[in-house]
Amino acid sequence: MEYLFLFGAGASYGSDSQNTPPLGAGLFDELRRFNPDTWGTIGGALATEFRQDFEQAMKSVNPQALASLQRAMAAYFFQFAPRTSSLYFQLAQRIVASKGWSGAGCTLNYERLLEVSLLASGIRTFVGERAPGLSGVELCLPHGCCHLFCDAVQGTAAGVSFHGFGVQTDGPVTVIADPQKHRARILGDAFPPVMSYFEPAKQTTAGRSFIEGQRNRWAALATSAKTIVVVGVRVRPHDNHIWKPLSSTSARIVYCGGPSGSPEYLSWASAARAGRADRVLNGYFRDEFATICAEAGL
Repeated sequence: MEYLFLFGAGASYGSDSQNTPPLGAGLFDELRRFNPDTWGTIGGALATEFRQDFEQAMKSVNPQALASLQRAMAAYFFQFAPRTSSLYFQLAQRIVASKGWSGAGCTLNYERLLEVSLLASGIRTFVGERAPGLSGVELCLPHGCCHLFCDAVQGTAAGVSFHGFGVQTDGPVTVIADPQKHRARILGDAFPPVMSYFEPAKQTTAGRSFIEGQRNRWAALATSAKTIVVVGVRVRPHDNHIWKPLSSTSARIVYCGGPSGSPEYLSWASAARAGRADRVLNGYFRDEFATICAEAGL
């Protein structure tokens, strides 16, 4: 494999002019509007904290409320669907036109914009190492996704109570793409979908083994790639499962994080990747789309 994409929230936000999730600074108020019964009940000092630093604020949430908040967040992200004008869809079209692109995609986002764009373009997606004879593009999900459910625990949401980030389940993971079935699982499953909490340690309640496997897979992909294109990912060195493989890979990194993200990356790279032949693009995803595609062999 020659090429590897790593997409963050900035990539999804910049992939289209409408129907994309907001960046972290605007996420809290959007969640409040989407679900007044859960996120909408958070006010006062904690609401201010969420608007200032979403990740840190999650640590201050009442542990008894975490499961309900996680369900509502998954439902929120599930609603987003890409248009054919989106950059993800255009990227998928280029992969189709390349007829044999040697690459994979990794997304840290909870929505399905990248996956749906690939599927709508006729590209088969799979998770994990490619099986012999299998065609398509691998998707790596180190933080899980809003439409993944762990089937290990039988029970209803009302019948299971747990506190904090420390409760974890392992077991088979199922993809639920049908909206009605997804809503039923959101409301009825014992545990929320397989998504890391949006907090500094990115802990996971459901499907721990799946998440751990995907993080190990990300490290393997980063090690084997020749070029890694990072789009819209904030530099958070405490996310060791993401940034440690990037610091140690011999691949050339092309980073696109916009005017505000570039200094952060350069500061990190000066210590973690000194002397490497990386490239930093100063524009946003849309500004640098042609260059990003060229760097990724598309």
